[in-house]
Amino acid sequence: MPVRCRTILGILLLFVVGAHTLVDYDSDSGRRLILATFEADCSDLIFAGKCRVVIDVDDAYTLLGITFKAESDIESTTSTLLNQQTLTNFGTYGQVQTDFLTAFGRLWNNGLGAYMKQLWTEYCDLYISFSGYSMGACLAQMAAVRFQEEQWWPADQMFYFGYGAPRCGNEDFAYYVDTSLADKFNIVWFNDAIPNYPVSTCTFGSAAAMGQCTNSYFSCCTTIHYTSWSSVALNTYSTCTSNTCPVATGIASDHYTYFETTAADVDSLTCTDTKKFP
Repeated sequence: MPVRCRTILGILLLFVVGAHTLVDYDSDSGRRLILATFEADCSDLIFAGKCRVVIDVDDAYTLLGITFKAESDIESTTSTLLNQQTLTNFGTYGQVQTDFLTAFGRLWNNGLGAYMKQLWTEYCDLYISFSGYSMGACLAQMAAVRFQEEQWWPADQMFYFGYGAPRCGNEDFAYYVDTSLADKFNIVWFNDAIPNYPVSTCTFGSAAAMGQCTNSYFSCCTTIHYTSWSSVALNTYSTCTSNTCPVATGIASDHYTYFETTAADVDSLTCTDTKKFP
């Protein structure tokens, strides 16, 4: 099938202070259309329920959003639970947590892979925003790497935002995440300690590199740490000096209250209504 791409003039990347997200790509209207939703039963995995990914697009058809839902029982996500996970090969792209690999494979084979291949043949000039909350952020990282393996959208058209992401894989995997994306941010909310787990024997303080720490967990991306926030006032956040933001004393509820979210909101963070391209 021949590739047919429409011309896009460009996209504006703005840092927004006082908004619910760090970056706003769509400067036209803020309205987004849900194109497709894919789900899989992940109740036997660390996700403890349905895994879900939603694909949407802004009404100007410039930016595709690919959003992965967090685990269902997010209040039960603890360092102990994460430390029990083991690493397994993610093809030739480093290693990831075993349950993450299984969950991603189920979503991919349940239609995500075929659908995104179809969109690539029609809309290869769109920008892609990967995002996810908690464990869903790890699935978003895996999707970005898989897109690069498939040679779909190039790295300079893809971005990632993870909220409360734990460590997803080893340093090789983190390296592939970093090199698969133009911009990549992990957001840490106040005293959320989950992003510092599973525990790791790696040395932090610099970007991921190939072949360095292959048997333990590493963090990808630029990490942004929020220390105060208001929907009507100036926010305070900082870029961590390394790719981790250690907290002195973790507060469990900070993991599921990002930007005034509650644990009960987790399923509603990704919608299930579907629409088709016009």
